[in-house]
Amino acid sequence: MVSRMRMFTRSNRLTCIGALCAAACLLTAGASSNCQQPSNAPMAQGGAPAPIAFDQVTFHPDTADDTGSGFLWWGIPNSWIFANVSSLNLIANAYGLGMHQVIGATGWAETDRYGMYATMDREKFEAFKTLPIDEQLRQQRLMMQTVLADKYQLKAHLETREMPVYELVVANGGPKLREKVYEGRPGASFFQPRDWWGNYGTMEDLSNKLSGPTGGVVIDKTGLGTRTFVYFLKWTSDSQSGMAGGTPSIFTALEEQLGLKLVPATESVEVLVIDHIEKPSTGGELAGGGPGLEDASKPR
Repeated sequence: MVSRMRMFTRSNRLTCIGALCAAACLLTAGASSNCQQPSNAPMAQGGAPAPIAFDQVTFHPDTADDTGSGFLWWGIPNSWIFANVSSLNLIANAYGLGMHQVIGATGWAETDRYGMYATMDREKFEAFKTLPIDEQLRQQRLMMQTVLADKYQLKAHLETREMPVYELVVANGGPKLREKVYEGRPGASFFQPRDWWGNYGTMEDLSNKLSGPTGGVVIDKTGLGTRTFVYFLKWTSDSQSGMAGGTPSIFTALEEQLGLKLVPATESVEVLVIDHIEKPSTGGELAGGGPGLEDASKPR
């Protein structure tokens, strides 16, 4: 499995657009609106369909040269793969947040990189594809939260804090995005330094990704909801100045290439506060223990 990960890491371009992940196996209920009690169980909304699980997970350190490249991808078609991804990135992704909305991460969580290869039963995946896109997104996050709780012994709680943010809005002239729906694939991330190629997902997902290069919290205000898009974005500088060395900054590139703008604001936003985290256990396989997806897809 590790060799298969290396094969994907070395690829310069992937022609498949995948999803971030699929489902989860543990569920907790009950939380206040402003602050939740520390927990290492996945954070699900009360009354939502029960989460499902990966059947097998292999997790390992990524010792390839740190070129800044990596990906999170659903493919082949019922496996979830990531490569060259920091723990902080994984935690933010698992909770549907930007990296600057994760509070209390240790230094190694930003620098140490990991890879994972996980699979779910083909029949489960076929049922997963029938779920609405918002439920697919919810399930994929719960699944990764389960992996984090197991591998990192992660305990965390959600709070609401007021802080400076960027609002992602549609620029004058409208969005320059190609709408696309890939059945059973709510999103994918493929990245090189200042070069995102073949990315796919909602504008909320894009907002969370932008937290890294902008250095702050980004909130989706595009009004495009759960519609999914394929997009490519290339820039040279993370500076707010329009051009750097004759090439666009992230702010200029967003407007010129995607028809979107970042507008400074102050808002109350959700943050994840880490109460406990350990360097992850690696290797081995984790068998899923949650209910079948056919049960998860039924309203409760």
